[in-house]
Amino acid sequence: MDLNKLIEDICDEYVRRWKTEGKRYISILDFEQIYAEGNITPIEQESLLIIRLRELNRENPQIPPVISKLPVQILTKLPIYLTKTLEIQVNHDHYEYWAWSAQVFMYLEDTSILLRKLRESNIKHDIIDLLFHICLARINYIPATVEAQVLNRVLDIIVSRHVHHMVSKKFILGAAMAFIALEAVLKTIISEVNEAKEKFEKLRRQKRTLGQVLEIFDKYALPSLSQELQSDIQKLNTIIEDIWKAYGDNWRSIILNWRNNFIHGIKTWIPRAYGVITNYICLLLWHSIPSEQYETKIEELMKHIEWRQKLPEYSRYHEFYPP
Repeated sequence: MDLNKLIEDICDEYVRRWKTEGKRYISILDFEQIYAEGNITPIEQESLLIIRLRELNRENPQIPPVISKLPVQILTKLPIYLTKTLEIQVNHDHYEYWAWSAQVFMYLEDTSILLRKLRESNIKHDIIDLLFHICLARINYIPATVEAQVLNRVLDIIVSRHVHHMVSKKFILGAAMAFIALEAVLKTIISEVNEAKEKFEKLRRQKRTLGQVLEIFDKYALPSLSQELQSDIQKLNTIIEDIWKAYGDNWRSIILNWRNNFIHGIKTWIPRAYGVITNYICLLLWHSIPSEQYETKIEELMKHIEWRQKLPEYSRYHEFYPP
């Protein structure tokens, strides 16, 4: 069984179903023109990874029942497939993956040179962790039960209207954090590759831009990274180019146009850009964690999460998983 192909096929099925039958459930002229998050339709009830894995596990126990139990080799590639589903909306697969990734990056921070360097500059704790909290921010429960509907009415009353507004516009807050975080991660990778670092240092008297960072990373740092990471980045870049080609000629120009239009106040309506960039960051950070370290510490992390869940909600302030 090719688990990697299975995961990719499930994500492809989700997108295909939305494009062929989605209008039966929700009247949307163009997903590019809206910010969609967490719609619950028969497609979500049948074709999400979190649903299909559970079903497949009952048929074949060798298939992990949840995203957090997938092999590390799959988890490093999941940003590629989940970026495909971002063409439609932010769904519960993204919540699950982002929450697990953030938890792993926090718990296994010392196993990764890249994560340690980001921690030393405070980028990890001040920007990347904040980005994940923004990605996972939700207030209301899925109104599938009477209890959930009652809780939602209570939350509408007791949660500040300002918080409600920020969560409803989290794609704007997320974009700001995501562009900062991506640039910091790429600069850190560049600093570890001599040729890339030399090219970057020559720009120190100029105002370094994200465009220059992307170019130096692409041309001088990327070729020095592992073949597997190079391959995964190329696959992710191709997906970005295929889905969002209206924003640029290639992946670098797409990301740069998103960022420049947003930061310079030209256009804020880039509803899923923050998700795409978060997936890009996840791809880079997952590849920075030695697989043997992950496999050694995974059971310890699971026990930590189980222990944390028994504590009051306020004591889990810094935790990410479960979402």
